[in-house]
Amino acid sequence: MGNTPGHGVGDTVGKSATVGTTTSAVLPSGILPSGLSMATQDGPALARALAARMPALIMTARRIAQAVQQGGHARRRAGSGENFWQYRPAQPGEAASRIDWRQSARGERPFVRENEAQTAQTIFIWCDNSSSMNWHSSDTLPTKAESALVLALALAAMLLRQGERVRLLGADGATVTAISGNGGLERMSIVLIDAMRRPSPPATLPQAGHLARNGRLVLLGDGLYDPAAFSGLLRAALARQVRTSLIEVIDPAERDMPYAGRTRFMGLEDEAPLTLSAGTDLRTAYRAAFTQHQQQLSDLCRAGGNAMITQTTDQPPERALLALHAQLAAAHHTGGGMRA
Repeated sequence: MGNTPGHGVGDTVGKSATVGTTTSAVLPSGILPSGLSMATQDGPALARALAARMPALIMTARRIAQAVQQGGHARRRAGSGENFWQYRPAQPGEAASRIDWRQSARGERPFVRENEAQTAQTIFIWCDNSSSMNWHSSDTLPTKAESALVLALALAAMLLRQGERVRLLGADGATVTAISGNGGLERMSIVLIDAMRRPSPPATLPQAGHLARNGRLVLLGDGLYDPAAFSGLLRAALARQVRTSLIEVIDPAERDMPYAGRTRFMGLEDEAPLTLSAGTDLRTAYRAAFTQHQQQLSDLCRAGGNAMITQTTDQPPERALLALHAQLAAAHHTGGGMRA
């Protein structure tokens, strides 16, 4: 997301700040050193580059989804589905029609054949589309937008394999696209890549009014949200019995602030350039602000029933998706109950 006043990390990220008598500024997303090679791409250029690689990106997403499903635990509950799950001993008073007499004849007690529950969830996926997502600190790393795109496609691939209903929210949350069938991932990638040609305003978060009741919402973005606005979204979703998961996609430089010495920072979302002298204590002030903002987001996510998942662009995407898989499976197993 962007770094307009009130929408950065704490009150300092993405804009000028005063620490004691020293004027300082911080990096995440809206501000970056101008000397870095390929540090940022404009939306149309990034969209063209990703569109050219779409088949490879989809193949990567499917591979990630398969790896996560093999590494995670199967979501299984007894229910009225058609897929056989297990036999269990019959309980006193069990209806005779439920007993599998062939299996029972092999032992000394009657057994009941249980099927796996097949109640599909509706999962809404939203990708942050602000210009700050087009940034990376090094040309050896993907942009945050590309990382979020691959994660979103892998998540959709995994959910479709599980028989869930997948819905893609537009950048403002007002447009809902159903993702299904053999061409679902291709359609999803086209929608997401096309949206990169028209970045959304920095303060944009999806609206909860388009979420189906008792569904799930998965947000993928760089986490530079105004805490009050983010809390409002979580509460509005909660009012519709929708549990929200956040995968925060950040560049490792946004976490570590590796820059020192005289540095010129350039805005990604119309912020004014900023030059810091070699004596400015940038790193200490930045890390304190970043940690504070991370804690705010984490606390809000936990209050909504899920831990925040932070994924840096130098980490394998399987890591974040496996954590999300566990969250979705746990909620499905418990019936999707939420805390107010």
